[in-house]
Amino acid sequence: MKRLIALLLVGLVVLTAGCVGSNSTETTSTAELPTVKAATLLGGISTLDIMQAKGFDEKNGFHVKVLRLAKTPDIIAALEKGETDFAVIPAEMAAKLAQSGVDIKIIGVDMFQNQAIIGREKMNPEDLRGKKIGAVVASGTFKLFQAYMKVLYNITPNDYTVVNVPPGSIEDSLKDVDAVVIWEPMVSQLIVKNYTVIATFSKLWDEADDEDIVEGPPVMLVWVVRGDFLKKHRELVDAFIKAQLESANYWKEHPEETKKILGNLYHLDEKTLNILYSRTEVNDDELDEDLIKGIKSEWYLAYLGGYLKKNPENLDIFYRG
Repeated sequence: MKRLIALLLVGLVVLTAGCVGSNSTETTSTAELPTVKAATLLGGISTLDIMQAKGFDEKNGFHVKVLRLAKTPDIIAALEKGETDFAVIPAEMAAKLAQSGVDIKIIGVDMFQNQAIIGREKMNPEDLRGKKIGAVVASGTFKLFQAYMKVLYNITPNDYTVVNVPPGSIEDSLKDVDAVVIWEPMVSQLIVKNYTVIATFSKLWDEADDEDIVEGPPVMLVWVVRGDFLKKHRELVDAFIKAQLESANYWKEHPEETKKILGNLYHLDEKTLNILYSRTEVNDDELDEDLIKGIKSEWYLAYLGGYLKKNPENLDIFYRG
């Protein structure tokens, strides 16, 4: 009897060890995936939110460490110092980085223009002449606003007063300014509170397209990779592109789950999420000539608005695989 009990105990120890060994192997396998760093703006939505939440990174053979940085200059600094491998940034910022000598490549388009001019009362964009405008002055979004005003309505920076406002103070600033220029999710948050949409950037783009000023889709956010990382880890870059496209497809195909992910990340209520989802469009196509036309047109607007100091017409920083 003692011998039988001893044998049973030995068997139990072997079985337990086998189970622990199996779990350890699985954990080790995940841990052995190469880690890449991707930077994004704190409070700025993108398909990176889906990639991280749904595991499209690990599905494609890598682990993404997300760096959520407070200001766009922090993202620029992270790319310059090699503290991040990838970043999702406004298209005009990519051009500004390249013009300043930073070695980066655009590997894809994440999202189309979701910015808007929001006001306290109903008006047309041309009515902004003589008004007080609140904006994140250092942002490319504000420079695009200036370009749109100039090329579409002949309204120059001398025709309105600008108030520099941090993103977190945008709503409070509407007590003192006539309109603000901002992006998602802040646009939807203001719409829910019954502020007025004076114009969306996508509508302004359509007007510029009608005037033959721009061509292609209205690109807003692009994915970039550091040039040195691309040279050393081309396969990882290709895997990242695939994961991002799968994340964009998931965004489009699973609206309720996407809204839930964004709601948890940015603490948004259901009404805000419904508006946000309906007015944002992500890109799920590989970088092609049509998207490149849109990027270059966006660069041209940024140049007209003063964000880019040099004409970007000959700038070619596109990774075509």
